[in-house]
Formats: sequence, C-alpha cells, structure tokens
Amino acid sequence: MPVSDQNQEYQKNIKKWQLGQDAVDGSSAVKSRSESGSGGITGTRYLPMPNAEDGSSENIARYNSYKLRASYVNVTGMTKTGMAGMVFRQPPVLELPVTIDYLAKSTDGGALTISQLAKSIVSDCLVYGRSGLLTDYPVSPSDLTKAQITELSIRSNILRYSAENIINWRTIKVGGIKKLSMVVLAEPTEKLSEDGFSFDSVIYHRVLRLVEGIYVQELYNEDDEIISFDGVTQIIPRKADGSAWGEIPFTFVGTNDNDEGVDNAALYDIAEINISHYRNSADYEESSFIVGQPTPYITGLTQSWVDSVLNGKVTLGSRAAVLLPDQANMGLIQADPNQMPINGMEQKEAQMVKLGARLIADQSGKETVLGVRVRYAGQNSILSGIIGNVEDALDRSLAWALEFMGGTGEASIKLNRKFYDAEINPQELMANIQLLDRGIIAESDMRARLRKVNILEHDRTDEDIDEETGSASPLA
Repeated sequence: MPVSDQNQEYQKNIKKWQLGQDAVDGSSAVKSRSESGSGGITGTRYLPMPNAEDGSSENIARYNSYKLRASYVNVTGMTKTGMAGMVFRQPPVLELPVTIDYLAKSTDGGALTISQLAKSIVSDCLVYGRSGLLTDYPVSPSDLTKAQITELSIRSNILRYSAENIINWRTIKVGGIKKLSMVVLAEPTEKLSEDGFSFDSVIYHRVLRLVEGIYVQELYNEDDEIISFDGVTQIIPRKADGSAWGEIPFTFVGTNDNDEGVDNAALYDIAEINISHYRNSADYEESSFIVGQPTPYITGLTQSWVDSVLNGKVTLGSRAAVLLPDQANMGLIQADPNQMPINGMEQKEAQMVKLGARLIADQSGKETVLGVRVRYAGQNSILSGIIGNVEDALDRSLAWALEFMGGTGEASIKLNRKFYDAEINPQELMANIQLLDRGIIAESDMRARLRKVNILEHDRTDEDIDEETGSASPLA
C-alpha cells in the first residue's frame, strides 16, 4: 500500500470539503473546478454543460459564454467571515509559561500568531467540519545544552493541517484507551527543478506513527519513496529530558468533538444551496440573453417595396420612420419573463436565510422575531461548540509544546463567547440604581451588569473600583 493511499472516510468526504472551500473562495474557484472526464473544460463540476455529448468547439464556446454570464453571489464566504468575526471581535485570553510565551506571536516558526491560528481552526470547522494540529520540534543534536537551544532559536511549533491535507489515520486501543497510531499528512512542497532556477510544485507525505509504542516520523517524496536523513529514515522526536514520546502529539479538531471521526461542516448546507443558486442564475441569464431582447417583425411586404422604398434595409429608432404599403403590419416580438429560474433563486435565498446565512436580510418581512432568535441561537450554539473544541485542542497542543521545551506550569487559551454587544437603555439603568438604593441588589450585582454591557471594563475588579472611588475627593 503506497503512503499516498487515502482513508475511506477521506474519500467519502473530499468532494464535500472541496465544495465548501470553493463556495467560500468565490466565483473564480466555483467557475474553475472541473469534473473528471470533462476533457479539460473548466467549471463543469458545479455547472454541467447543457449538451455534454457535443464536444465541438462551437458547443464549448457556447458553454463558456453560459458560464461567464452566470453570477455567483458569495453568501457562504460572507457567512463564514461574519461567524468567525463574532468569535474574534475580542482577542483571546492567553496564559503561557515563559518557556513557550513565544507562541503568542509565532506558532509556526513564522509570523502566525496564536490568535490567527485559532481563527484558521474555527474557519476550518465551519467549512470542513474538522482540522488538525501537530505539535512538532525541529530535529537537532541530542547533546545541545538549553543555552545552545535558546541561542539557536530551536523551538517547538504548532502546525495546522486542514481536512484536505489529513489523508489517512488509524487508531488503536491501549489498556482500554483509544489513541492515534498513525496519521498521514499531505504537504505541498516546492522542489527545485533540474535547471536550477524554477520550482516544481509537488506533494510530500509526512507519516506520524507509533512503532512498538514509540512515536516516529517518516517523510516520503512525490514518488512515495521514503527520504533518508544521513542514512536515517525514521526520526524519533524527543522531549526535553531526552525521552521518546509514547503518543503522537497530534489532535483533531471537529465541529462536534475532537476524535478522529469526520464531523459535518457547519456551512455545508448553505454552500450546497449557494451552488444551486448559481446554477439557477446561469439558466436565468441564458434565457435573458437568448430571448430577452425585443425582435421586430414586418408582414405584407413585397420584394419590390423592400428594394425600391426601404432600399434593402430597415432603420429602427425614434428618429426613423418605416414606410409600409397598404395592408402591411409591423410589431415587436418579446418573450414573457421566464419566472422559473428567478423563482428558484428567490427560494434558495430564503432557504439560505433559514439555514443561518448572514448578511442576507429577509426582505419579505415574514420572518418573525422568534424565527430570528431561533436562527441566531442555532448559529451561536454551533459556534460555542466549535469554540470549546478549539480551546481543548489548543490547550492540549500547548501542553505538548511545554513537554518539548522542558517548561513547567499550565498553558491555556480562552476564546470570546460574547458574540454581540449587550445593551442597556437609560430606563433600565435608572431602575437598577433604584434597586441598589433600596438594598434589593448589591453593588456587585450592579457592577456585573455594567461589565456585561461594556460600561465597565471586564478586567476592573470590584476591589479596584472600591480603591479608586474610596480615594477620590468628594464633589462639593
């Protein structure tokens, strides 16, 4: 079995993941995705050729015009941006021991901050339903001192892999505990070509596996051949104390949970309807193009009249007169509006609204306040579940990074769960002050309410406020 073989669950879901990502990426991605067997004609996966049996250049040109006129409205991408923006409207709260505090600004050895990493994982869960995190450590001589490691900036990194790049996995049970025994990761790589100037894009595969209970890594090239490093094909990552790992420091992140099972993507249903809306648009624009323009007709003409009076041509417009003989008639043929495609588009827009698509307003005015609350509550519930899973996965990855670096303490990340600005009107504020004056509520209750509506800063404790108000000079 070659290393590039794909897990059955991967094969079942890869087209769904591609559809979701294409729907988010927008018109260029949707119109360029080809179906297998299309003969290189782009766009056929989501917009099939009306006459696929005709491979003539004329039919292909007509299809390209058919596709060009179609409009793809990127509702899926706007919804993803809106939902992710709700989570990251406030920065995450980090607790990092000094040993790994560099991860706040660089999780991958580059400029990717931990906040940006978290946002990418949330987006993965919305689009794919899963993501993956590998906590890794560069290969280095085992006899380096801690000072040398610090000087050389050898650090543990947390690397994200999207669902499309996690092609295979396997689990085992050890003492009743399920753990990963193998993960295969596809890594796009640029390989220097033979001319020494240009680069070829290839796919390498990184294999993480347990061999006799020890975690090892292997790297395979684009030909599925294992790569040797100074004669060594299996690299054994080690902790700060030199011991080998008894587990693979890789975790899945899902919509529902963080096990190896493939979860449903939160945006998939919206993406599927969004693509169908695009197909309706293609039919509507095609119909408008073919029969949408008025066509003039004239009856009762003779050839002699055409030649001698009209001089072989008819000029239309408000400044031209068309001379007709007795009993002749002239008019315009104009097709009735084709309502089927446009009705289909309107229905799909309503469906996307009900599924929670953001930035689409219900213009009919028929959606009830309860309907809006249910729709947003459903979205918020999905987001809350994803946030919990992302926090758990990142906390686990940070703990592994601590083990690699030999640090102590605990590391954690907390994401924002307050998706909207809470509001308080002047009447409610005065009512709360009256309740406080009458001793029905305490000052701590009042301050908690003011923090909730962002009148008081969340990091200002009651003790801070008491100290400030107690030391302030009273007003005369």
